[in-house]
Formats: sequence, structure tokens, C-alpha cells
Amino acid sequence: MSIQIFVEGKIAAKGEFLRPLEGRNSAELLGRHLYLSLAGEVIPRALLDHLGLSKMLLGASSGSSFLLLMPQEFQSQVEAFLRLAAANMDELSAGELDFNWAITENLGDWTVVRKRLFEEMQRGMGTKATAKSFLPVAADSAGADHEFFAALAATAPTATTVGVDDAAPARFVFGEAKFQYKLGYDMDFLPWTAHLDLGSLKRRKGAAMTVAVDALEIRLRRANTVEEYLRLSHLYKNFFAGELQTLLLRLPDCTGKIAILDSGIEGFTVYGDIDALLKVAEEIHRLFHTMAEVSLNETAGAEGKSISAALAAGEQAAATAEVAASLKLAQASSRDSIYMFGRVLDWKQVPDALEIRELCLRMIRNHGASPQFVSELSAFFRESGYQSLRRKTGRFERPWRLYRRLSLALETESESRDFERTRNRLLAEFIGKNAGQTRLRPSGRVGLELTRISINA
Repeated sequence: MSIQIFVEGKIAAKGEFLRPLEGRNSAELLGRHLYLSLAGEVIPRALLDHLGLSKMLLGASSGSSFLLLMPQEFQSQVEAFLRLAAANMDELSAGELDFNWAITENLGDWTVVRKRLFEEMQRGMGTKATAKSFLPVAADSAGADHEFFAALAATAPTATTVGVDDAAPARFVFGEAKFQYKLGYDMDFLPWTAHLDLGSLKRRKGAAMTVAVDALEIRLRRANTVEEYLRLSHLYKNFFAGELQTLLLRLPDCTGKIAILDSGIEGFTVYGDIDALLKVAEEIHRLFHTMAEVSLNETAGAEGKSISAALAAGEQAAATAEVAASLKLAQASSRDSIYMFGRVLDWKQVPDALEIRELCLRMIRNHGASPQFVSELSAFFRESGYQSLRRKTGRFERPWRLYRRLSLALETESESRDFERTRNRLLAEFIGKNAGQTRLRPSGRVGLELTRISINA
């Protein structure tokens, strides 16, 4: 019996690949996201078909990575195919995509094999970096194939198959090709989440949102057997692919309001109506924790058992680029959190922010408050606006002055009991019930920003 080898591949964006640079429109950027969600799925399948091997040898795959087990006698052909795919990808992206792989024998416990794969991957990345250090540095991504990525975005909404030729294994097409793979949810289909045309979205103010598992790499690295590793990989991948698609169909307020930019084992990125995004975020968070309690309750550690998110309002290209960086801030600050409008919130604080928005809108629509009060209240959350009132502990030296200024900002001619109740509830949401221990809550700033978006919609 011949020795078997593991083949692991990783694809990652670097530099400016997903940035809204001059000359890149929203369609091209969407195509770049779609490409990343397909690369780790299509390339390993095309490799197996190219060698005439069974699809059962594909252990795990997602947009950013894959793991194969195959006979050692194919190793030289595998390496040649992957080098061609890497060169193909490098040409398409003008060097802004990294494709690295590692190959090792299936000998010893999985923990030993996994360590060898990791070390081999690191050596490969180091070799590539050293080789490129002697090459001229490109000034920008002008050499990238802009039309290729824009064409992906244009045909994705109605695509039912994705294809590739072994002469160009990293250049995917939604159409005729030597190797074709059906898109969908059946066992024999390549996992695919329906992507809407951004131009057809029914939205007021657009926003981008990205959701990702906290410390996923650590969770996968702790797997004691290859079976456990594969089980975890399929668990996360199927959760995001299935639940996201189901939510968009099940939540009536979200239908036609969200476009999926990419989805994989780590999480997903979407763009659309900000209210719809927040509903999806809260529901995904609830479902993920339920899944983790059921499927991961016997695994030690908190890694891989929570998700964090980032949300940014604005035009699709700029907002999508912003959330990628903001997600790292959320995860560095506190796992199981969401970053919005410069503040990191615990998930349980999101309903507080939405409540603040509803109270602010009620003050404007029902009680005649000037919309200007939103800007006045926002000033309290700017560091320069209230630093002088704070001690080093972060509390206010004179909380009654803050309470008075907040009350004045909310003054109207209305004297109804409903107005008093609404104002008092709003003040309580901002500073709490204990005036002697006043702190401005981060959910207050987020609620005001959501109000501003609703007013300007």
C-alpha cells in the first residue's frame, strides 16, 4: 500500500486587493470578494479532476483553505498544478493574492502531522517572501485583470455552475469550461450562497457588515485527530452557508435588502440596508451560540465558541474595506462583540442602541423635538467634548451638570406625560439610573448614529 500525503492550501488577500482604489468600481470589488469565496473550493476539486482522482479525497474546503489526502506518487503532479494555479492567481491580482500550500506524509498522530504542515506552510511563505524581495515593487495594481473580476460580479446572481480549465486553474468562469461544478446545497454541489445584484437592493442608507468566528485557527489547531479537524471544519462552514441563506429567506424584512459578498468557514461579509443587517447579525449571533452549546460543549476553551462583527455605513466599496479593519479592533478589544461607529459593544448592548434610536425618533416625530438635538447629544461622546468633566477613572466629577445639559438638549414645548416618560427613559439609557456614578454608555453613541441615519434616509 502506497504512502498517502496531506495537501493543505491557503489563499489570502494582501495589500490593496479589497481596497476601493481609484479605477475600481463596486462591481469589480464585489467580484474580488466572490473570487475569494470560490478559490479554496474550486482549485482542490479541479486538481482532483485533473489527476483523475476521487472527490472523496477532498477532506475540507472553504474560500480561503482546503485539505486533501492523496497517494504520494502524484506529489510531483500536485506541485506542478498548484504552481500553475499560484502563477495564474498572481497574474489576475497583480500579486495581491497569496496562495501557499504545504505537503507532508500521513505518518504519525494528527497533532504531529498538523505541526509538520504548519512548519512547511511557514517555510513556503518565507521562501516566497525572500524571492519576491529581489523583484521590482509594483506601484499599484494596474496590472490586475479588472474585467475578469467585474465579469464575475455581473454573472454571479444567476449562476448555477462554476467552471475552470486545467490550463488556467485559478481563472474561474460562470459558464462553459473543461471542469464544471454545480452551485447549491445538495451533497454533490459546491456550497454556494445566492448573491444578489447590488444594484437591485431595496435600501435606504447602505452599510457593510462582516461576521467572523473568534480564534477559529486556535480551535482548529487543537483538534487531536484528523476526524475531529474535519468535523469542526464542516461544522462552521455548513453553519454559515446554511443559516445565512435561510435567514435571508425567513426574515421578511430582509428579503431583497442584503447582498452577500462572500461566505466561508470563518464567517461572511454582506452589504445592504442597515436595519436588515442588524436583524441578521442578532439572529446569527443567537443561532451560533445555540450551535456552540450543542456541538462544542465537550471541547475545552472559549476559542471558536463566539463570533464578533463589524458594521460600517456608506458606499459599498468604502464600507466593505472599513469593516475588514474594524473587525480586528472588535476581536482585539473583546471577543463576542460588535464594532459600530467607533464603539465596541457587547451583543447584549445592541438592543439598547436600537431602543435609543426609537426613543430619539419618538422625541422628534411625536413631541416636536428638533433633529438638531441628535448632534448636540453626539458631542458628549466626542473625547474633546467631555474630557474636562472626567476623572482618570472615567467617571464624571459633576454628573448633575451633564444630566442638566442632556435635559436642556431634549427640551420641547410638549408637556405631556408621554413626553416626560420618553425623555426620562432616554436619559436613563444614556447615563443609567445612578446619577452619582454617571458614565456615558457606548450604546448611546451607536444609537445616536443610527438615529442620524434614519433621519437622513
